Amino acid sequence: MHAVFITFRPAVSPDELEAGNRQYAEALRAGAAPGLVAKTWLSDGATAGGFCLFEDRPAADRYLGGMFAEAVTRNPAVSDIRIEHFAVDEGLSAITGGLGSVAVSGRG
Repeated sequence: MHAVFITFRPAVSPDELEAGNRQYAEALRAGAAPGLVAKTWLSDGATAGGFCLFEDRPAADRYLGGMFAEAVTRNPAVSDIRIEHFAVDEGLSAITGGLGSVAVSGRG
């Protein structure tokens, strides 16, 4: 498993951001990002983003270079994009019921 933490500053109203994010979320649910296990959407008003869990680093890289690049990095209404990569410790996550353990156990 591989995790990506993404934050950015939107230059649109919260309602406009919500509308665009809803369409994006529907595309993700429909399978537009192969290898994406889960995405948790984050916002504190001034900053938005998400915590994404992928099957592996190559899946994360494909997502960031494809769908994400098209929708976010090339969008003039978005600034201060920050992307951080993390390996998921699946052993410890299994102990605490973390998303990685849920994703792995659900693949029977």
